[in-house]
Amino acid sequence: MLSKLSALRESLRTSLWPAPVGLSIVAALLWWGAYSLDSILVPEDLPRHVLLTAGSGDDARNLLTALVSSLITLAGVMFSITMVVLSLAANQFGSRLVRTYTSDPRTQLSLGVFTMTVVYGLLALRTVQKDMPAAEVPQITVAVALLLALICLVVMLLFLSVVARLVVADNVIERVSAELESGIKGLPIANGAPSTVGQGEDKVPDELFRDFAIVRSTEEGYVQAVEYGDLAKSACEADVVIRLDYRAGAFMCRHGWLAQVSPPDRLTPELETLIQKHVLIGDQRTPTQDLEFPIRHMVDIALRALSPGINDPNTAMAVVDRLRGALSRLMGRQLPGITYKDEQGTIRIVAKRTGFDGIFDAAFNQIRQAGAAKPAMAIHLLGSIARLAEHIRTAEQRDSLMKHAEMTAAACLRAAEEEHDRADVRLALAAARHKICEMGPSDLENRSEGVTRSAALRQA
Repeated sequence: MLSKLSALRESLRTSLWPAPVGLSIVAALLWWGAYSLDSILVPEDLPRHVLLTAGSGDDARNLLTALVSSLITLAGVMFSITMVVLSLAANQFGSRLVRTYTSDPRTQLSLGVFTMTVVYGLLALRTVQKDMPAAEVPQITVAVALLLALICLVVMLLFLSVVARLVVADNVIERVSAELESGIKGLPIANGAPSTVGQGEDKVPDELFRDFAIVRSTEEGYVQAVEYGDLAKSACEADVVIRLDYRAGAFMCRHGWLAQVSPPDRLTPELETLIQKHVLIGDQRTPTQDLEFPIRHMVDIALRALSPGINDPNTAMAVVDRLRGALSRLMGRQLPGITYKDEQGTIRIVAKRTGFDGIFDAAFNQIRQAGAAKPAMAIHLLGSIARLAEHIRTAEQRDSLMKHAEMTAAACLRAAEEEHDRADVRLALAAARHKICEMGPSDLENRSEGVTRSAALRQA
Protein backbone atom coordinates (compact mmCIF):
# COMPACT_ATOMS: atom_id res chain seq x y z
CA MET A 1 0.00 0.00 0.00
CA LEU A 2 2.84 2.40 0.85
CA SER A 3 4.43 1.78 -2.55
CA LYS A 4 1.16 2.57 -4.30
CA LEU A 5 0.78 5.76 -2.31
CA SER A 6 4.39 6.73 -3.10
CA ALA A 7 3.83 6.13 -6.81
CA LEU A 8 0.59 8.15 -6.73
CA ARG A 9 2.27 10.97 -4.80
CA GLU A 10 5.13 11.02 -7.31
CA SER A 11 2.67 11.24 -10.19
CA LEU A 12 0.82 14.14 -8.57
CA ARG A 13 4.05 15.88 -7.58
CA THR A 14 5.31 16.00 -11.17
CA SER A 15 2.01 17.19 -12.71
CA LEU A 16 0.95 20.78 -13.30
CA TRP A 17 -2.79 20.27 -12.82
CA PRO A 18 -3.18 19.34 -9.09
CA ALA A 19 -2.33 22.82 -7.75
CA PRO A 20 -4.70 24.74 -10.10
CA VAL A 21 -7.51 22.25 -9.49
CA GLY A 22 -7.03 22.29 -5.73
CA LEU A 23 -6.86 26.08 -5.53
CA SER A 24 -9.96 26.36 -7.73
CA ILE A 25 -11.83 24.42 -5.07
CA VAL A 26 -10.37 26.81 -2.49
CA ALA A 27 -11.64 29.71 -4.61
CA ALA A 28 -15.17 28.31 -4.54
CA LEU A 29 -15.03 27.92 -0.76
CA LEU A 30 -13.58 31.42 -0.38
CA TRP A 31 -16.34 32.90 -2.51
CA TRP A 32 -18.98 31.05 -0.50
CA GLY A 33 -17.48 32.34 2.77
CA ALA A 34 -17.23 35.94 1.56
CA TYR A 35 -20.75 35.92 0.13
CA SER A 36 -22.10 34.43 3.35
CA LEU A 37 -20.53 37.27 5.31
CA ASP A 38 -22.09 39.79 2.93
CA SER A 39 -25.47 38.14 3.49
CA ILE A 40 -25.14 38.28 7.29
CA LEU A 41 -23.60 41.71 7.77
CA VAL A 42 -25.36 44.92 6.88
CA PRO A 43 -23.43 47.84 5.33
CA GLU A 44 -23.57 49.81 8.60
CA ASP A 45 -21.65 47.01 10.35
CA LEU A 46 -18.73 47.15 7.89
CA PRO A 47 -15.76 49.45 8.53
CA ARG A 48 -15.41 52.35 6.15
CA HIS A 49 -12.45 51.39 4.03
CA VAL A 50 -11.43 52.09 0.45
CA LEU A 51 -11.42 48.36 -0.38
CA LEU A 52 -15.02 48.06 0.79
CA THR A 53 -16.29 50.93 -1.32
CA ALA A 54 -17.50 49.16 -4.45
CA GLY A 55 -19.96 51.80 -5.58
CA SER A 56 -23.09 50.72 -7.38
CA GLY A 57 -23.70 47.39 -9.04
CA ASP A 58 -22.46 48.74 -12.37
CA ASP A 59 -19.20 49.93 -10.79
CA ALA A 60 -18.59 46.64 -8.99
CA ARG A 61 -19.43 44.60 -12.10
CA ASN A 62 -17.12 46.68 -14.29
CA LEU A 63 -14.32 46.22 -11.77
CA LEU A 64 -14.78 42.45 -11.61
CA THR A 65 -15.06 42.19 -15.41
CA ALA A 66 -11.80 44.11 -15.88
CA LEU A 67 -10.02 41.99 -13.26
CA VAL A 68 -11.19 38.67 -14.70
CA SER A 69 -10.39 39.55 -18.32
CA SER A 70 -6.94 40.89 -17.41
CA LEU A 71 -6.09 37.89 -15.23
CA ILE A 72 -7.20 35.44 -17.92
CA THR A 73 -4.81 37.17 -20.31
CA LEU A 74 -1.98 37.07 -17.76
CA ALA A 75 -2.71 33.42 -16.99
CA GLY A 76 -2.43 32.63 -20.69
CA VAL A 77 0.92 34.42 -20.80
CA MET A 78 2.14 32.43 -17.81
CA PHE A 79 1.12 29.11 -19.35
CA SER A 80 2.83 30.15 -22.60
CA ILE A 81 6.03 31.04 -20.74
CA THR A 82 5.91 27.69 -18.95
CA MET A 83 5.58 25.81 -22.24
CA VAL A 84 8.48 27.76 -23.77
CA VAL A 85 10.69 26.98 -20.77
CA LEU A 86 9.77 23.29 -20.94
CA SER A 87 10.60 23.27 -24.65
CA LEU A 88 13.99 24.91 -24.07
CA ALA A 89 14.76 22.55 -21.21
CA ALA A 90 13.86 19.52 -23.32
CA ASN A 91 16.18 20.67 -26.11
CA GLN A 92 19.08 21.57 -23.83
CA PHE A 93 18.93 18.92 -21.10
CA GLY A 94 16.70 16.18 -22.50
CA SER A 95 12.98 15.53 -22.47
CA ARG A 96 13.21 13.22 -19.44
CA LEU A 97 14.13 16.22 -17.31
CA VAL A 98 10.84 18.00 -18.01
CA ARG A 99 9.41 16.34 -14.89
CA THR A 100 11.90 18.28 -12.74
CA TYR A 101 10.36 21.52 -14.02
CA THR A 102 6.74 20.46 -13.68
CA SER A 103 7.45 19.36 -10.10
CA ASP A 104 8.65 22.82 -9.07
CA PRO A 105 6.17 23.89 -6.34
CA ARG A 106 6.70 27.58 -7.12
CA THR A 107 5.59 27.12 -10.72
CA GLN A 108 2.61 25.03 -9.67
CA LEU A 109 1.61 27.55 -7.00
CA SER A 110 1.90 30.49 -9.41
CA LEU A 111 -0.37 28.86 -11.97
CA GLY A 112 -2.72 27.79 -9.19
CA VAL A 113 -3.05 31.30 -7.74
CA PHE A 114 -3.99 32.75 -11.13
CA THR A 115 -6.50 29.98 -11.75
CA MET A 116 -7.97 30.46 -8.28
CA THR A 117 -8.39 34.21 -8.80
CA VAL A 118 -10.07 33.77 -12.17
CA VAL A 119 -12.49 31.18 -10.75
CA TYR A 120 -13.26 33.43 -7.79
CA GLY A 121 -13.84 36.42 -10.08
CA LEU A 122 -16.28 34.48 -12.26
CA LEU A 123 -18.23 33.32 -9.21
CA ALA A 124 -18.23 36.86 -7.80
CA LEU A 125 -19.65 38.21 -11.07
CA ARG A 126 -22.72 36.01 -10.59
CA THR A 127 -23.50 37.73 -7.29
CA VAL A 128 -23.35 41.32 -8.59
CA GLN A 129 -26.32 42.45 -10.64
CA LYS A 130 -26.08 45.29 -13.14
CA ASP A 131 -28.63 47.64 -11.58
CA MET A 132 -27.94 46.68 -7.97
CA PRO A 133 -28.03 49.62 -5.49
CA ALA A 134 -24.83 50.45 -3.66
CA ALA A 135 -26.31 49.28 -0.35
CA GLU A 136 -26.90 45.77 -1.77
CA VAL A 137 -23.49 45.28 -3.41
CA PRO A 138 -21.58 42.37 -1.75
CA GLN A 139 -18.67 44.53 -0.75
CA ILE A 140 -16.62 41.82 0.99
CA THR A 141 -16.89 39.57 -2.07
CA VAL A 142 -15.67 42.37 -4.35
CA ALA A 143 -12.91 43.37 -1.93
CA VAL A 144 -11.56 39.81 -1.78
CA ALA A 145 -11.46 39.71 -5.59
CA LEU A 146 -9.42 42.91 -5.62
CA LEU A 147 -6.99 41.56 -3.00
CA LEU A 148 -6.52 38.34 -4.98
CA ALA A 149 -5.77 40.38 -8.10
CA LEU A 150 -3.08 42.33 -6.24
CA ILE A 151 -1.61 39.06 -5.00
CA CYS A 152 -1.51 37.80 -8.59
CA LEU A 153 0.64 40.75 -9.62
CA VAL A 154 3.20 39.88 -6.92
CA VAL A 155 3.06 36.20 -7.89
CA MET A 156 3.65 37.17 -11.52
CA LEU A 157 6.90 38.91 -10.61
CA LEU A 158 8.04 35.98 -8.49
CA PHE A 159 7.13 33.57 -11.29
CA LEU A 160 9.27 35.45 -13.80
CA SER A 161 12.15 35.41 -11.34
CA VAL A 162 11.83 31.66 -10.85
CA VAL A 163 11.51 30.89 -14.55
CA ALA A 164 14.62 32.92 -15.33
CA ARG A 165 16.64 30.57 -13.11
CA LEU A 166 14.98 27.31 -14.12
CA VAL A 167 17.04 26.89 -17.29
CA VAL A 168 20.40 27.63 -15.61
CA ALA A 169 22.46 24.43 -15.75
CA ASP A 170 23.66 24.62 -12.14
CA ASN A 171 20.09 24.95 -10.86
CA VAL A 172 18.92 22.04 -12.97
CA ILE A 173 21.74 19.85 -11.66
CA GLU A 174 20.98 20.85 -8.09
CA ARG A 175 17.28 19.98 -8.47
CA VAL A 176 18.00 16.53 -9.90
CA SER A 177 20.64 15.97 -7.22
CA ALA A 178 18.09 16.81 -4.53
CA GLU A 179 15.85 14.05 -5.87
CA LEU A 180 18.74 11.58 -5.56
CA GLU A 181 19.47 12.81 -2.04
CA SER A 182 15.85 12.19 -1.09
CA GLY A 183 16.17 8.55 -2.15
CA ILE A 184 19.44 8.13 -0.26
CA LYS A 185 17.97 9.49 2.98
CA GLY A 186 15.40 6.70 2.93
CA LEU A 187 18.10 4.03 3.27
CA PRO A 188 19.37 2.83 6.67
CA ILE A 189 22.84 3.85 7.82
CA ALA A 190 25.44 1.15 7.22
CA ASN A 191 26.65 -0.61 10.39
CA GLY A 192 24.50 1.74 12.39
CA ALA A 193 20.76 1.55 12.56
CA PRO A 194 19.43 -1.93 11.73
CA SER A 195 18.22 -2.59 8.21
CA THR A 196 14.59 -2.86 7.23
CA VAL A 197 12.85 -5.68 9.05
CA GLY A 198 12.84 -8.89 7.06
CA GLN A 199 15.71 -8.02 4.73
CA GLY A 200 19.05 -9.75 4.58
CA GLU A 201 22.00 -10.82 2.49
CA ASP A 202 21.59 -14.56 3.08
CA LYS A 203 22.77 -16.96 0.44
CA VAL A 204 19.81 -18.54 -1.31
CA PRO A 205 19.98 -22.37 -1.29
CA ASP A 206 20.29 -23.82 -4.78
CA GLU A 207 17.56 -26.39 -4.17
CA LEU A 208 15.03 -23.69 -3.30
CA PHE A 209 14.12 -23.06 -6.95
CA ARG A 210 14.86 -26.37 -8.63
CA ASP A 211 11.18 -26.56 -9.49
CA PHE A 212 8.91 -23.55 -9.74
CA ALA A 213 5.77 -22.13 -11.33
CA ILE A 214 5.74 -18.94 -13.37
CA VAL A 215 3.52 -15.93 -12.83
CA ARG A 216 3.25 -13.80 -15.97
CA SER A 217 2.61 -10.10 -16.19
CA THR A 218 -0.72 -8.85 -17.47
CA GLU A 219 0.66 -5.35 -18.11
CA GLU A 220 3.53 -3.84 -20.05
CA GLY A 221 5.70 -0.99 -18.86
CA TYR A 222 8.28 -0.07 -16.24
CA VAL A 223 8.27 -1.59 -12.79
CA GLN A 224 7.65 1.47 -10.62
CA ALA A 225 7.65 -0.22 -7.22
CA VAL A 226 7.33 -3.61 -5.54
CA GLU A 227 5.35 -3.94 -2.32
CA TYR A 228 7.80 -6.31 -0.69
CA GLY A 229 6.08 -6.27 2.70
CA ASP A 230 2.65 -7.22 1.36
CA LEU A 231 4.22 -9.67 -1.07
CA ALA A 232 6.13 -11.41 1.74
CA LYS A 233 2.92 -11.60 3.80
CA SER A 234 1.07 -13.23 0.90
CA ALA A 235 3.96 -15.68 0.39
CA CYS A 236 3.91 -16.54 4.11
CA GLU A 237 0.17 -17.23 4.07
CA ALA A 238 0.56 -19.49 1.03
CA ASP A 239 3.79 -21.04 2.44
CA VAL A 240 5.78 -20.39 -0.75
CA VAL A 241 8.96 -18.64 -1.82
CA ILE A 242 8.78 -15.97 -4.54
CA ARG A 243 11.67 -14.92 -6.76
CA LEU A 244 11.79 -11.64 -8.67
CA ASP A 245 14.54 -11.52 -11.32
CA TYR A 246 14.35 -7.74 -11.68
CA ARG A 247 14.16 -4.61 -9.57
CA ALA A 248 12.30 -1.32 -9.75
CA GLY A 249 13.08 0.48 -13.00
CA ALA A 250 13.17 -2.65 -15.19
CA PHE A 251 10.93 -2.88 -18.25
CA MET A 252 8.35 -5.64 -18.10
CA CYS A 253 6.79 -7.10 -21.25
CA ARG A 254 3.22 -8.27 -21.30
CA HIS A 255 3.14 -12.01 -20.49
CA GLY A 256 6.75 -11.76 -19.32
CA TRP A 257 8.00 -13.58 -16.23
CA LEU A 258 6.72 -11.53 -13.32
CA ALA A 259 7.65 -14.00 -10.59
CA GLN A 260 8.75 -17.56 -9.89
CA VAL A 261 6.91 -19.44 -7.16
CA SER A 262 8.26 -22.48 -5.33
CA PRO A 263 6.89 -25.08 -4.72
CA PRO A 264 4.82 -24.86 -7.91
CA ASP A 265 1.84 -26.87 -6.68
CA ARG A 266 0.95 -24.15 -4.14
CA LEU A 267 0.43 -21.43 -6.74
CA THR A 268 -3.26 -20.63 -6.80
CA PRO A 269 -5.18 -18.13 -8.95
CA GLU A 270 -5.68 -15.98 -5.83
CA LEU A 271 -1.94 -15.89 -5.11
CA GLU A 272 -1.19 -15.11 -8.76
CA THR A 273 -3.58 -12.16 -8.61
CA LEU A 274 -1.96 -10.89 -5.40
CA ILE A 275 1.53 -11.06 -6.93
CA GLN A 276 0.38 -9.09 -9.97
CA LYS A 277 -1.25 -6.56 -7.64
CA HIS A 278 1.87 -6.04 -5.49
CA VAL A 279 4.13 -5.29 -8.49
CA LEU A 280 3.27 -1.79 -9.72
CA ILE A 281 3.82 -1.31 -13.47
CA GLY A 282 3.41 2.04 -15.24
CA ASP A 283 4.32 3.93 -18.38
CA GLN A 284 7.32 5.72 -16.85
CA ARG A 285 10.07 5.04 -14.34
CA THR A 286 9.83 6.72 -10.95
CA PRO A 287 12.39 7.28 -8.17
CA THR A 288 10.20 5.53 -5.59
CA GLN A 289 12.47 2.45 -5.30
CA ASP A 290 14.82 3.13 -8.22
CA LEU A 291 18.07 4.80 -7.13
CA GLU A 292 19.48 4.68 -10.64
CA PHE A 293 16.60 6.78 -11.98
CA PRO A 294 17.81 10.20 -10.69
CA ILE A 295 21.42 9.15 -11.39
CA ARG A 296 20.58 8.60 -15.05
CA HIS A 297 18.88 12.00 -15.17
CA MET A 298 22.09 13.64 -13.99
CA VAL A 299 24.08 11.59 -16.48
CA ASP A 300 21.75 12.80 -19.25
CA ILE A 301 22.70 16.39 -18.43
CA ALA A 302 26.40 15.52 -18.64
CA LEU A 303 25.96 13.67 -21.95
CA ARG A 304 24.15 16.64 -23.49
CA ALA A 305 26.89 18.96 -22.26
CA LEU A 306 29.61 16.73 -23.76
CA SER A 307 27.85 16.39 -27.11
CA PRO A 308 29.51 18.16 -30.11
CA GLY A 309 26.47 20.41 -30.55
CA ILE A 310 26.74 21.92 -27.05
CA ASN A 311 30.38 21.20 -26.04
CA ASP A 312 30.14 22.42 -22.45
CA PRO A 313 32.54 20.30 -20.34
CA ASN A 314 32.16 22.59 -17.33
CA THR A 315 28.52 21.57 -16.97
CA ALA A 316 29.54 17.91 -17.17
CA MET A 317 32.13 18.53 -14.44
CA ALA A 318 29.44 20.10 -12.26
CA VAL A 319 27.38 16.94 -12.74
CA VAL A 320 30.34 14.81 -11.66
CA ASP A 321 30.76 16.97 -8.54
CA ARG A 322 27.13 16.53 -7.57
CA LEU A 323 27.34 12.80 -8.27
CA ARG A 324 30.39 12.57 -6.02
CA GLY A 325 28.54 14.33 -3.21
CA ALA A 326 25.51 12.04 -3.49
CA LEU A 327 27.55 8.84 -3.91
CA SER A 328 29.71 9.69 -0.91
CA ARG A 329 26.59 9.67 1.25
CA LEU A 330 25.19 6.61 -0.47
CA MET A 331 28.37 4.68 0.34
CA GLY A 332 27.56 5.14 4.01
CA ARG A 333 24.12 3.60 3.59
CA GLN A 334 22.92 0.03 3.48
CA LEU A 335 21.41 -1.02 0.18
CA PRO A 336 18.33 -3.29 0.13
CA GLY A 337 19.13 -6.98 0.57
CA ILE A 338 18.35 -9.89 -1.72
CA THR A 339 16.09 -11.79 0.68
CA TYR A 340 12.97 -10.93 2.64
CA LYS A 341 11.99 -13.15 5.56
CA ASP A 342 8.91 -13.68 7.69
CA GLU A 343 8.82 -13.45 11.47
CA GLN A 344 10.10 -17.03 11.82
CA GLY A 345 13.18 -16.26 9.71
CA THR A 346 12.02 -18.25 6.68
CA ILE A 347 12.98 -16.83 3.30
CA ARG A 348 9.84 -15.69 1.48
CA ILE A 349 11.12 -13.37 -1.27
CA VAL A 350 14.33 -13.52 -3.29
CA ALA A 351 14.88 -10.21 -5.08
CA LYS A 352 17.50 -8.89 -7.46
CA ARG A 353 20.02 -6.90 -5.49
CA THR A 354 20.98 -3.30 -6.16
CA GLY A 355 24.75 -3.25 -5.72
CA PHE A 356 27.29 -0.45 -5.54
CA ASP A 357 28.99 -1.82 -8.65
CA GLY A 358 25.81 -1.29 -10.66
CA ILE A 359 25.26 2.17 -9.19
CA PHE A 360 28.82 3.25 -10.03
CA ASP A 361 28.35 1.86 -13.54
CA ALA A 362 25.20 3.95 -14.00
CA ALA A 363 26.99 7.06 -12.70
CA PHE A 364 30.32 6.83 -14.55
CA ASN A 365 30.14 4.57 -17.62
CA GLN A 366 28.41 6.88 -20.11
CA ILE A 367 30.21 9.99 -18.87
CA ARG A 368 33.54 8.22 -19.30
CA GLN A 369 32.63 7.09 -22.81
CA ALA A 370 31.38 10.53 -23.89
CA GLY A 371 34.31 12.41 -22.34
CA ALA A 372 37.11 10.04 -23.35
CA ALA A 373 38.48 12.52 -25.90
CA LYS A 374 38.49 15.38 -23.35
CA PRO A 375 41.49 15.02 -20.99
CA ALA A 376 40.17 17.70 -18.64
CA MET A 377 36.97 15.71 -18.19
CA ALA A 378 38.85 12.46 -17.57
CA ILE A 379 41.18 14.12 -15.05
CA HIS A 380 38.24 15.63 -13.20
CA LEU A 381 36.48 12.26 -13.14
CA LEU A 382 39.62 10.55 -11.81
CA GLY A 383 39.93 13.20 -9.13
CA SER A 384 36.33 12.64 -8.08
CA ILE A 385 36.88 8.88 -7.88
CA ALA A 386 39.95 9.50 -5.72
CA ARG A 387 37.93 11.68 -3.35
CA LEU A 388 35.19 9.03 -3.19
CA ALA A 389 37.83 6.66 -1.84
CA GLU A 390 37.67 8.63 1.42
CA HIS A 391 34.20 7.14 1.98
CA ILE A 392 34.93 3.48 1.15
CA ARG A 393 33.40 1.05 3.65
CA THR A 394 33.27 -2.26 1.79
CA ALA A 395 35.51 -4.22 -0.54
CA GLU A 396 32.82 -4.00 -3.22
CA GLN A 397 33.03 -0.21 -3.18
CA ARG A 398 36.81 -0.25 -3.30
CA ASP A 399 37.02 -2.73 -6.20
CA SER A 400 34.36 -0.87 -8.18
CA LEU A 401 36.08 2.50 -7.79
CA MET A 402 39.40 0.99 -8.84
CA LYS A 403 37.76 -0.52 -11.91
CA HIS A 404 36.29 2.81 -12.98
CA ALA A 405 39.55 4.65 -12.36
CA GLU A 406 41.39 2.19 -14.61
CA MET A 407 38.77 2.35 -17.35
CA THR A 408 38.58 6.15 -17.28
CA ALA A 409 42.36 6.50 -17.65
CA ALA A 410 42.58 3.83 -20.35
CA ALA A 411 39.81 5.42 -22.44
CA CYS A 412 41.42 8.88 -22.28
CA LEU A 413 44.94 7.59 -22.97
CA ARG A 414 43.67 5.94 -26.15
CA ALA A 415 41.90 9.10 -27.34
CA ALA A 416 44.29 11.87 -26.19
CA GLU A 417 46.71 13.15 -28.83
CA GLU A 418 48.90 15.45 -26.73
CA GLU A 419 51.64 13.77 -24.66
CA HIS A 420 51.33 16.32 -21.86
CA ASP A 421 47.64 15.50 -21.55
CA ARG A 422 48.44 11.81 -21.32
CA ALA A 423 51.03 12.54 -18.64
CA ASP A 424 48.43 14.46 -16.60
CA VAL A 425 45.99 11.59 -16.94
CA ARG A 426 48.65 9.12 -15.71
CA LEU A 427 49.35 11.34 -12.70
CA ALA A 428 45.62 11.54 -11.89
CA LEU A 429 45.34 7.75 -12.21
CA ALA A 430 48.34 7.23 -9.91
CA ALA A 431 46.78 9.53 -7.31
CA ALA A 432 43.45 7.69 -7.53
CA ARG A 433 45.16 4.29 -7.24
CA HIS A 434 47.11 5.43 -4.20
CA LYS A 435 44.01 6.79 -2.48
CA ILE A 436 41.94 3.69 -3.21
CA CYS A 437 44.70 1.24 -2.25
CA GLU A 438 45.07 2.99 1.11
CA MET A 439 41.75 1.44 2.04
CA GLY A 440 43.03 -2.06 2.76
CA PRO A 441 41.04 -4.78 4.60
CA SER A 442 42.24 -3.61 8.01
CA ASP A 443 41.24 -0.02 7.23
CA LEU A 444 37.79 -1.15 6.20
CA GLU A 445 37.37 -3.14 9.41
CA ASN A 446 38.54 -0.24 11.56
CA ARG A 447 36.25 2.19 9.77
CA SER A 448 33.31 -0.20 10.12
CA GLU A 449 33.97 -0.57 13.86
CA GLY A 450 34.23 3.20 14.19
CA VAL A 451 30.89 3.72 12.48
CA THR A 452 29.28 1.09 14.70
CA ARG A 453 30.64 2.73 17.84
CA SER A 454 29.45 6.15 16.67
CA ALA A 455 25.98 4.77 16.01
CA ALA A 456 25.92 3.14 19.45
CA LEU A 457 26.92 6.42 21.10
CA ARG A 458 24.17 8.28 19.23
CA GLN A 459 21.59 5.73 20.36
CA ALA A 460 22.85 5.93 23.96
